[in-house]
Amino acid sequence: MSQVGYVFSGSGNEGSGDFLTWSERDGYRVWVHSKASTLGREIVSVEIQAVGATSQKPSKEELAIRLKLCARIQLPKNRDTFKATMFRTLPTGQLLEEHAQVIARVQNKSKSDSKKIHLVEEISSRTIDLKNKYVWDTSEEIKREGGKSKDAIVIAKVYEMLQSTGSRKLSARTAELLGLDVSIVHTAVQVARRNGWLTSNGVGLSGGVLTEKGNEVFLAAKGPERLARLMNRKEQ
Repeated sequence: MSQVGYVFSGSGNEGSGDFLTWSERDGYRVWVHSKASTLGREIVSVEIQAVGATSQKPSKEELAIRLKLCARIQLPKNRDTFKATMFRTLPTGQLLEEHAQVIARVQNKSKSDSKKIHLVEEISSRTIDLKNKYVWDTSEEIKREGGKSKDAIVIAKVYEMLQSTGSRKLSARTAELLGLDVSIVHTAVQVARRNGWLTSNGVGLSGGVLTEKGNEVFLAAKGPERLARLMNRKEQ
């Protein structure tokens, strides 16, 4: 059985500023923050917190701090409305991978600073550029996005380019060139064919060329720019 709670700023009427709810589902606590606006009430953020099956309710101190933080967040300009479909296309695998990359970088750098004293009160905040390593979607994420997958069309384009050079074992060569597992290439090619982006040379045969629709999708996904960046990183 789920638990639901809330805190808010103002009188609690429809026009009150910030409203923060929390719900518990299967060991996770989900926080949803909305703000009043000229358009009504708009979702600003959603947070998923692992709390376990026997968690206690949020303390008054935590609720007070969270509500204070909510008050400091402004509605972004030119914003898109939060929709449930967003969570089905969110690249969660990529986000977790980026999180792991940041931790690895910080830990490796900290080894050279092992003699320094770090205070508990000290807070480090820094923006790290991960552009030197492109993080691709997983096979599952490419399947889930289907016709909206920007990675699938880029992989399909490289697959086509390698075919024109007479290369054999196209999937393996594409995976090697892009630093991917070959299963991701297989999935991307399947998605590309299913959506009419890439032709087929027949059942069980590799190869194919991008269709007119495929080239349009490739350009819309900024494929040329992405490939240029990828190739530049390979040369560095």
